[in-house]
Amino acid sequence: MQEITPERAATWMAGEIKKRDNPVFIGIQIGTVSKPLPDIEIKVGAIELDKTQLVFAEYLLQHKRKLKITSSSASLSHSKDAGATSQELDPPYKHSHDIAVANGSFSLSDSDIEYLDELKVGDEVIVMAAQDQQTYYVIDRAVRFE
Repeated sequence: MQEITPERAATWMAGEIKKRDNPVFIGIQIGTVSKPLPDIEIKVGAIELDKTQLVFAEYLLQHKRKLKITSSSASLSHSKDAGATSQELDPPYKHSHDIAVANGSFSLSDSDIEYLDELKVGDEVIVMAAQDQQTYYVIDRAVRFE
């Protein structure tokens, strides 16, 4: 058994304190989409992250949401070229409405809105590494003004 000297005690104590140090936080970084969906890859610095390492904010991907619009005052108008048939218009006049209008108000209930704009190759994204640095959260698209 080794003798406990003040120097050894100080060295041991310094080692114990060092064990408690927090790991270095990488912080928020900018990545670039290098491979398209569905097998998306994002390059962050020299690291290429694949879809198994990435967690996305839903609005960055194609998705559907439920929609309800209610207005207490509304003005609806409808027009097409006088005398033209729907096939003669450019583009052809096609639409349908399922809108309830009563007493100057309207509502649109239980409808779906589909967002089609998803990440594409070359898009810059804001990413943040989890503490284990094995999972990365894709927070948003990056926008730069030059």
